[in-house]
Amino acid sequence: MNTVVMVDNDGKWLANYKRMLAPLGEEMNCMYFNHSEEAMEYMTANPTAVLVSEMDMPVMSGRELFEMVDMLSPETVKIAVTQVRDVAETLDIINHGKIYRLILKPFFLVEDLTVPIQAGLKHYEIQKREKEFHQKITRKLQKLDGEAEVLFQKMEEKKRGYDIICQAAANIMKENLRVPVSEFSSEEGQIVGDFCKRLLEVYIQYHMYEKRNFIFYVNDLKNQFHHPGKARIFQIYNQTGEEIPMVIMNRIAYGAFLIGHLCQQCLQSYHVEIAVEATEDNYILKSLCQYSEHGPGYKVSHSRVRKLLKDIVKELEYSISDRVVRDVKGQRMAEKLYFFREEGQR
Repeated sequence: MNTVVMVDNDGKWLANYKRMLAPLGEEMNCMYFNHSEEAMEYMTANPTAVLVSEMDMPVMSGRELFEMVDMLSPETVKIAVTQVRDVAETLDIINHGKIYRLILKPFFLVEDLTVPIQAGLKHYEIQKREKEFHQKITRKLQKLDGEAEVLFQKMEEKKRGYDIICQAAANIMKENLRVPVSEFSSEEGQIVGDFCKRLLEVYIQYHMYEKRNFIFYVNDLKNQFHHPGKARIFQIYNQTGEEIPMVIMNRIAYGAFLIGHLCQQCLQSYHVEIAVEATEDNYILKSLCQYSEHGPGYKVSHSRVRKLLKDIVKELEYSISDRVVRDVKGQRMAEKLYFFREEGQR
């Protein structure tokens, strides 16, 4: 039950308050005081929903009492009782004292007292619920902030590990490639090194950090390789009629990436169409790449570099798939990469 504190140094008015509020004894706990100091002492130790105080009192005025309550119990709803002697002073009290209601003396109807108090109690409950709601939201936000910070730290750690792995593996690949490319110029060696580094970065992304569906990979691959304005067409379709399992999807996606990456790095323009099909035993990545070798067709002018890049992609295709069928005629290259449905078939 909420507590209402009544303060008035006039004993007759205090007796009137007790009489008027007696029928509401089950709705509120009413405490009566002749002096502001006594009321302040009580409210310091006891939660108070509504404070009703005469403004014109000796020692500590009602205004001073309200100011003290503002500091110690700001949620308490304040109702002022006064006789209007000075309109300007009364308005100042209302404007600066955060007064919820003003009751003018003299009054004779019980409702003149009970209605403002009951409204004050409702206002107190609304404020209380709002405060509890905001505290609950704040706690949730703080918890989410903490969880987000932990996730952010984990992501940063993972990213640092990812960068270290990429850099180290790229260096290893460059070192290992020195034997077959020992006669390459520094420019040719740089092309091969950058090509291999990108292969590794995407491999780690697709196989270690990402488990996505077909739509995600299609969008990612098209963002990298499909640029119609530059005569670079890259299309990929799911013709299986089903959702491809995640454990196979990333291998299929990486196979499609290898084709697109090779074309993008070697050719000025290309037209690549890729389809994923399914049989009872296999998923099949079928690709057809058409290009022109005339004029400025090749981005990489060094034929031995192009051959090495093709050989690297070929080896990677064998490593990620279960069988490869390849056919090259002129400026057309067709491939089929098979992925067994059951791991035990490998």
